[in-house]
Amino acid sequence: MRKGRIFQISLTICIYTSVLAGLMILGNRFITQPMERIKKDLQKTQEELAKKEKMIRKVPHPRKKIEEIREKMEDLRKKSVSHRELPRIIQQLTKKSSELGIEIISIKPIEEVSFEEKKLPTGVSKAYIEVVFKASYKETGAYLKALEELPIIFTIEKLSIEKPSSEEILKEEENKLIVTLLISSYTIWKI
Repeated sequence: MRKGRIFQISLTICIYTSVLAGLMILGNRFITQPMERIKKDLQKTQEELAKKEKMIRKVPHPRKKIEEIREKMEDLRKKSVSHRELPRIIQQLTKKSSELGIEIISIKPIEEVSFEEKKLPTGVSKAYIEVVFKASYKETGAYLKALEELPIIFTIEKLSIEKPSSEEILKEEENKLIVTLLISSYTIWKI
């Protein structure tokens, strides 16, 4: 009896152990398969995040770009003309002409220009200066080159060269032309 009881207990233990082992194997299968899927999804998501992070790092920081734009605007503002500086600019233009031996007939700022103007951003306008002088072709070229060397950026809007009348040619020893030059520079009111 005792042997039968021991056999029965060992058989019960073996059955329970087998059932537990089966449950562990089957349960592990039901647990590990979803875990593997979750691990794959997690790895894929991490790779996507790493790619997006690399893309974000490639884009320059907006503050740096804003600072660069502000510096460029400040440089342009320094190279542009303000209406208060027009007398000084006219003085520089006159000085350059006298250095080159060019006779200025007239030099004046012009408020309105008849040709079309592109729409300028807010706070920006154009200042126009008309210079009329007597010079040879060579002197005119030297004067235009001298304008390039000034610290302010000028745009030549109009350049016309006329031959003086025959009476004026007889009066003068040199054959000089009458040059009308319309130049402009941007005026920045505010940044």
